[in-house]
Amino acid sequence: MSVPGEALRTALVLGGTGDQGWPQVVRLARQGWRVRAAGRTTARVAAAVADAPELAAAARARIVATAVDHADADSLARAVDGADVVLANYPSSSLHDGGALVTAAERLGAAAACAGIGLVVLNTSLPLPARPLGFRAQDVRFAQRDALRASGVPTISIQPVVYMDNLLRGWAYPSIADRDTFEYPHSPTLEVSWLCQDDLAALMCAAAERPQLAGRDIAVGGPEVLRGPDVARLLSRASGREIRFVSQLVDAFAERMRAVFARDASLDADALTGELARIYRWYNEAPEKPFRVDMAPVLRELPVQLTTFAEWAARQRWNRSGG
Repeated sequence: MSVPGEALRTALVLGGTGDQGWPQVVRLARQGWRVRAAGRTTARVAAAVADAPELAAAARARIVATAVDHADADSLARAVDGADVVLANYPSSSLHDGGALVTAAERLGAAAACAGIGLVVLNTSLPLPARPLGFRAQDVRFAQRDALRASGVPTISIQPVVYMDNLLRGWAYPSIADRDTFEYPHSPTLEVSWLCQDDLAALMCAAAERPQLAGRDIAVGGPEVLRGPDVARLLSRASGREIRFVSQLVDAFAERMRAVFARDASLDADALTGELARIYRWYNEAPEKPFRVDMAPVLRELPVQLTTFAEWAARQRWNRSGG
């Protein structure tokens, strides 16, 4: 185990093949870490590593495929053994069983404590208020954070706001690409510190090198605060077409997402739809402005170069379908 203040050299990345975890694996490997990229099976991780043109051979060689089943305490014990730091990324707390996710964090804490892990960096994947407000997705993350800290393992909580990458998903991209419309359930005046997932990885990795920040809950966002019309203007510039912003009604957005939830028979589409509408009303109306982050003090402690929305958008393809 590394001495506090020294560079931590072996990292376990839970959720290592996911949209948020994989950029962390890549960044750590490029920075010279030995990385255990954890997924449900080693085959899935190995496939991700093999199909990664962004990785040079030396970085690729530092990644080890690691199988972790959060329901199996022994697999967690094997994964953490000999690691210095764990970067913990969990499945959606909106769509997955909350009790199972909290149990997974409890088991990680127990395994990490037994192995003498120097630091856990938890990615909450969504913004957390100062205290629980009764939103299920947030409450699960609060409970996971509490479970890790109760284990005695030093833990930093990284709490991102809204991802730029959401605009590439099925609920947002088609209207931008095909209808020249950025339609989102944000009021026209809602202030958002849009963050790309690569920058989340940079912040997570910077935290992994700073065990002195253990115990901190750090809200993170991008380098600028934008409103819906600002995003539309930047998308227009990146796409070469005029993109207009449409402030989608929260209830209409939730109903659209109901169809997504209904595709999975294991999900309670009605409950999820209602909860989604409730939390988006809070996002839009809360006086604490949960989507706005002052990154200046954060960057003094986690010194990374953040990506502007214009830079991120210029790297994407905004082609019309079939175009």
